[in-house]
Order: sequence, then structure tokens, then C-alpha cells
Amino acid sequence: MSSIDPGLAGPEPNLCTDPTQLFQDAQQTSHYARHRPHYPQQLYHQLYAHAFPGRLPPFPDLTVVDVATGSGQSLGPLPCDFGTCIALDVSATQLAEVPPALRQRVRLQLGDAHATGLPPASVDLVTVGQALHWFRLDDFYEECCRILRPSGALAAWTYDFGQLQGFQGSEQLYQKLHSGILGSYWAKGRELVDRYYIGIEPGPQHFEEVQRVQMPMPLSLTLEELVGQVKSWSGYASFLRAQPLDADPAEWFRRQCAACMAKERVERLTLQRTLTMLIALRPRLRGE
Repeated sequence: MSSIDPGLAGPEPNLCTDPTQLFQDAQQTSHYARHRPHYPQQLYHQLYAHAFPGRLPPFPDLTVVDVATGSGQSLGPLPCDFGTCIALDVSATQLAEVPPALRQRVRLQLGDAHATGLPPASVDLVTVGQALHWFRLDDFYEECCRILRPSGALAAWTYDFGQLQGFQGSEQLYQKLHSGILGSYWAKGRELVDRYYIGIEPGPQHFEEVQRVQMPMPLSLTLEELVGQVKSWSGYASFLRAQPLDADPAEWFRRQCAACMAKERVERLTLQRTLTMLIALRPRLRGE
């Protein structure tokens, strides 16, 4: 494995501290829309079983809002399964990337996770895919309690970096990229993903019950698809803003992987990820 290119280890970064600004760049947003993974059907099956026991989809009488929807990766079957599906995001740039087919089945809404603008007790399910760690948690949980009906639920899920498999040294190279080169460029909140959201669950002042579900989320992908995911990372975008004259870490990673894959005649890679979902049931009204 080649050593890291000179220039990739720069001075201490000047990070963006406002999570609402992490995914505003048009090029990064495009990579996000094209390369971020979609979620397995098992996730939604587990979600429905916990949130609506005894019921099977569709739910024509229920309303779901997907908060921080981005370009719609976490929507999955929600638009078809619910009578009303709202896709909410603080970034107009992200919402612009929602595919046309999805736009026909959802109500796009520009809004903040902490102040959605939705009426009180108007929603049956709030979902958040790979974004809870960027929120002001108490404010968001209070907003969920405000907009959810008494029998409603909040489901928030995340996936880790995973382990890269495919050639000798692939995982070490992947770790060197995300935790070495880019390690100091992740905004505060990323470490919550690495802890599988342990310690940030809604408290009893917010919901009557909180459950945790974990499942494997393996992904087979080409090198180009993996590099596309890297270029959608907020830590990568922070690196480019802080070190515009330095070598591109995603291209360095591409070159290292390509050389190893060619040597071992490998065409595809595998990311072995763990998907973690928090499901909070029966919101408490303020003052309870």
C-alpha cells in the first residue's frame, strides 16, 4: 500500500459548525443523491411492526414526515404506504435532487427539524435517516412531541462507516481515509454515529418507550460507486473547503484501491455496515 500523498495532512481545519450548512454545496449534493445507499426493506418491516403493531401496510389514514429527507434516500416505501407523505429538509439544494417519480407521491416542504411548521398533533410517524446526530436533540424531540399524535412514533436510523472488503489491506486503507486523513474534518455529531446512537435516545420526558433495533446492511459496489459515496461525505467537503490547494483525498483513495484491485483482479467491493434504528413510542405532551 502506498504512503499518503504529501499535502493531504494539512493544518487544523476550520470546520463548519452549523449543521444546516453541511449539505448546501451543489456538487456534494449531486454526489449525495447519486451515491448514498438506500435502505433495506427489512428496516421498514421492523419499523412498522414496532410503530403500528397488529397492522400491515398500506396505511391510507396515516401521515408520515421524513425529516432531513435530503434527496429522498430514506423515503423507501413510505410514499406508497402512507396516505400522506411529507419530505422535509432545510436545504432547497437537497430537495431539488428528489427524483421526479418521488415528487409525484410526496409533499416537499422546506423546513427546519426543530421548527417544522407542521400543525400540532398532525403526524403519525416521524422518520429520520442518517441525520439525527446533526440535530439539537432536545429541541427536535420536543418538536416531535408537538407534531405527533398521542399514538405516534419517531424512528431515527443510522449506519456506520462499515468494514471494506475486497482486497488485502482494503479495510486499513478505508480507515486511513475516513478516520485518518478526514478524521479532524468531521463536524461535531459524527462521533454519535460511531457510537451507534447510544446515549442520545429520547428520554422519558419525551416518549413513554424507546426501543433499539440493529441489523446488517451489506452493500456490494464498484470502486466508482464507493468514491462517489466518499465525495458525498460532509467530512470530505470540509477538507476541500479547508485545503483547496491540497491533493484530493478521494482521488488518492481511488488510485490506491485501483492499484490493489488490478493486482488482485478484483472488480467489486463489499461494505459490511451495521444499521441502527431508535424507535420512540407514544410521545408525551408538554407539561405531563
